[in-house]
Amino acid sequence: MLNLVTLHELVLGIIVVLIFVLILIISVLIFSFFRYRSLQHRQSWATIIRQIITDAIVEGTEPLPQDTSFSLYLKIPSFRRYFLSTLVSAERKFTGKAREEVGRLFKVFNLEEEAWEKMRSKRDYLIAGGIQELTAMRVERALPQISDFLKHPQRQVYQEAQYAIVRFKGFEGLFFLDELQHPLSDWQQLRLLRSIEEVPDTHFERINVWLGSDNESVVVFTLRLIGQFQLLSYYPEVLTLLDHDVVMVRKHAVRTLQNLENKDTINQLLAGFANQCNQVQLEILKALKASKSKQTELFLQEQLWRHPDIGIKISAAEVLMALGGQSYLQGIVSSPETSSQLTQIVNHALQEKKC
Repeated sequence: MLNLVTLHELVLGIIVVLIFVLILIISVLIFSFFRYRSLQHRQSWATIIRQIITDAIVEGTEPLPQDTSFSLYLKIPSFRRYFLSTLVSAERKFTGKAREEVGRLFKVFNLEEEAWEKMRSKRDYLIAGGIQELTAMRVERALPQISDFLKHPQRQVYQEAQYAIVRFKGFEGLFFLDELQHPLSDWQQLRLLRSIEEVPDTHFERINVWLGSDNESVVVFTLRLIGQFQLLSYYPEVLTLLDHDVVMVRKHAVRTLQNLENKDTINQLLAGFANQCNQVQLEILKALKASKSKQTELFLQEQLWRHPDIGIKISAAEVLMALGGQSYLQGIVSSPETSSQLTQIVNHALQEKKC
């Protein structure tokens, strides 16, 4: 026989559900209230901090005015953390004297401890934030502790440590590449390259080690480094990387050879063209387009007519167009013997030129 719910039990159930809903509504309202207050604080704090930064930059090294209300704000931990993050953002935007004044504010208001506290945290994003702040404010005595994070298991942390070391030490800070196991993302590579101002004369042995690394991203980064600083003496080493097992390395080798171009580069690229996969061949065609060398016209015409891949044919037609081969391409289109596929490819190249 089925057990029926009594009216009393039904009323109790409804009351429990209503209480639960009421508690949920109150919780949401309380959270929203504190969130709203926090946003209000942030807005008012942002106005105050912007004024402090502006005054410091405009007035130079003049002493900051003693503001009792601002001194009270500085006793609030959340305000100090927000002040520090704002200074770090400002440091990225300014240069020269303005940047120096931002650093002076960091010292005047003794905000360093906030960054150290983050680095002592167990949370990855806080550790990364602390490293970022100490780096931006040039706290060089933090280098030993930051170096310890190079082997941290979390990507966010070890990447920030890598960047920090290079910001402080320049090229010499790239020592971690010798034994790097993790891949370097494209974004991280660009950050590191932007932080290097020069490559010292004693670089030869270390760069050779990186070019031979088992970590393909280290090899790619080194090729970018060679290209950026026009390290012409590495041309032979870069040329050998056209035979590397990894396609991405070969593509970057082609780009670097283009940056280091000499009288033999075009012939060397053409000589190895047939042995490369389509991705690398496309990269070589881009290099030929940039070189604007007339000596490649016959080679390009052959690729246009005989290469089995449509993408290579299209690229060859575009390079011919860039080299002033419009009349040759128009002749192909007007010929009755030209296949419909080749006609479409050539028309595409001619249309691209018009656009």
